[in-house]
Amino acid sequence: MTDKYDVARQLAATGHRNFHVLAKPVSSTCNLDCKYCFYLSKERLPRGPGVGEMRDETLELFIKQYIAGVTGPEVVFSWQGGEPTLRGLDFFRRVVALQKKYSKPFQRVENDLQTNGILIDEEWAQFLRDNRFLVGLSIDGPRELHDRYRVNKGGAPTFDKTMAAATLLPGTP
Repeated sequence: MTDKYDVARQLAATGHRNFHVLAKPVSSTCNLDCKYCFYLSKERLPRGPGVGEMRDETLELFIKQYIAGVTGPEVVFSWQGGEPTLRGLDFFRRVVALQKKYSKPFQRVENDLQTNGILIDEEWAQFLRDNRFLVGLSIDGPRELHDRYRVNKGGAPTFDKTMAAATLLPGTP
């Protein structure tokens, strides 16, 4: 039985279909308290996304159905948040394994990740490099601007941690 969430698969049967969705594996949860963030408050909205993490069962179903719905040669997964790295490196290892399990022989699966970089260490950077993730690092310009607006939950500046991540990420000279 199909439901309203199977539209992508239904459309895919009619020809080549490409989709691009943003997955938020930790909803609006973030390790920063940016002064301008519009998304942190979403967890408190009536019937809003709330606080939570994508369960393994949901992850597998999402990846399976998303890949099945894309009939073109490229499938792009975009991971955002809140802060998606809060879901942990093991979660993203499962992502890659499931993508390999469900991708079609003619498809190239790509991942992009938007992060504040606070949790990026050598292990994260190696994983991202090995699995060819396109990484967007959120930074608000020079130190004085960044540290004014992008602070941690205790109000402390984050520029140094973000720049440390920049030196580790793929594509950084």
